[in-house]
Order: sequence, then structure tokens, then C-alpha cells
Amino acid sequence: MVLILTDQFDEHANYVISKLESQGVPYFRLNLDVESLKYTYISCRNDKWTITSNNNSINSDNITCVWCRRPFVELTLQEQQICDTDFRIWKNEWNKALLGFYNAIKSLPWLNPLRKAYKGENKYYQMELAKEIGFSLPETLVSNRKDDIIDFLRVHERALLKLMSQEIYTDKNGDYLGFYTNIISESSVEDFGVALENPIVLQEYIEKDYEVRYTVVGTNHFACKIESQLSEKAKHDWRRYDIAHTPHSQIVPPDKVRMQVNRLMKSLSLEFGAIDFIIRPNGEWVFLEINCMGQWLWIEQLTGIPIADAIVAWIMRNG
Repeated sequence: MVLILTDQFDEHANYVISKLESQGVPYFRLNLDVESLKYTYISCRNDKWTITSNNNSINSDNITCVWCRRPFVELTLQEQQICDTDFRIWKNEWNKALLGFYNAIKSLPWLNPLRKAYKGENKYYQMELAKEIGFSLPETLVSNRKDDIIDFLRVHERALLKLMSQEIYTDKNGDYLGFYTNIISESSVEDFGVALENPIVLQEYIEKDYEVRYTVVGTNHFACKIESQLSEKAKHDWRRYDIAHTPHSQIVPPDKVRMQVNRLMKSLSLEFGAIDFIIRPNGEWVFLEINCMGQWLWIEQLTGIPIADAIVAWIMRNG
């Protein structure tokens, strides 16, 4: 039986589960959002774990493989603001218990192995590996020294500010904000202090023909062309999503890129990855990052690329 780690809001899990049910593949869905966990029970006796949720139970001995979408307690934006001690203890103890459970099933096939996924999410480690493999990368500065930042911006008249952590924040009005990649100039850092500042990441601005979201499931490679330059809203960061003005289509990646992606996946020991590329006007592919638990459903909905079928096939092969 496949264990699916997710939350109740995950449309990716809903979509794959509908395909598993049509194939008669047994599964246990463990939703790790707060509301679901209020009615979820977990026990460990004699090294055997049992989990009960929605009147269904699973024993650790019955699990054959794991599809990991969300491995720990998922908080809504409102829940992230809760400072109550009891709630913080509840969340932390759930996460510690989950770690114990995952340790008991760590030898099973995982999509992706948890330890490998979290190591792979380190963007600096990704860039190091990508360089070794031979990918082209943007010139990058990581610094909280104002002089170094200004020097970089003087060399690169156009540069991008990129956050390494993709969280949601609240502003002074209590509104929720997400930070995207934005063009930055020397005048933008006039207020940057000489002390007490966090490191920031700057990358040279690269002229794009289009972008690619490259999804790997096991040995299956799916490359989606994203024509972000047709949208003023999405041209610097397609995650701003202007779908109506940003055509998506399946493409065949160059053989060299496919081989490099295989090397990257092998180096990271991953079975799943969602990789972002920029394609220069001269056709050169530039590596940006890999997301070890990345999203893909919108690509399948827009293009028909069968990513879900590849995930189902992986589960059936390993389950």
C-alpha cells in the first residue's frame, strides 16, 4: 500500500488518487494540515507504527512505498500567526512523532527520500552541483556587505534580487505578501545598512527567449515551454501567473540537457524534480534551480503532459 503524505487542500494528491482508484491501487492518505490532524491518531508499540484517520488505519508493516508531497504539519497563513504555547507544543510534538515514523519506514522507496529532498532543496548546493555538471548559470552574489552589493550592481546594470526562502509574510496592514524575483538597481539599495542586514542574493539579469519547467519522474522527462516574455506581469518571474497571456507547450529538450538533468538527479539521489531553466535568445539553456517537491498540476492541465500517469506508474512499480 502506498502512503501519501499531503494535506487536505492538495489538488495534486486529489488528481493522482483519482487515477490510483481507477487502477485499483490501494493507498492511505495522511493529511498533515491542522484540522485533519485533530482527528488523526498515531501509536508506536514494539517498533510498529499505526495511524488512523477518517476511519481508516495503516500499519507501518503494510506500507510498500511513499509519495511525499508535504512531510510535516502544514499551517495556513492564519495559523502561522498563532503564538499560543499549547498550539506550538502540539505542532512541534506532531512533527517529532512524524520524524520517528519516517525513520521506521526510511528503507522503503520514497518519491522523494526525505533526507535527500531536504538536502536537495539547498539552493547553494544545487548551484555547486550544477556547475560541476556543466550547466550554464547566472553570475551570482550572496552578501550583506553594501559595498559588495553596489560593486555587483555597477558591473551588471540589470540584476535580479532573489529570495532563497519562499515564505508568505504579512505587511503592517496585516495583508499577506509573497516576494518574487525583481529587477534591482543601485538606487534600490540606498537604504541598505552597513550592519544588521541579512544576506541577499543577486543574479545577473539574463535576456530570455522563453523559460522551461522541466519535470522528472523516475526515468520520465517532461519539458514545458513557458512563453513568459509575452506577459508584462510574468516576464521577470512566471510565478506571478498570467496564464491567459503566457502560452505553455510541451517541447523536447536537447540531448545534452537531458543527460545533464540525469546527472543532477543521480547526484541528488532524487526520483522527482521540477527544474527551472531560462532559454537565451541564442538557444542556450541556463539552470536556475530544482524543486524537490515542486508543483506540476497546472502544466498537465494546460498541456496534457502526463506527469500524473508517470507518478502512478512509479507507485505501481514500487508498490
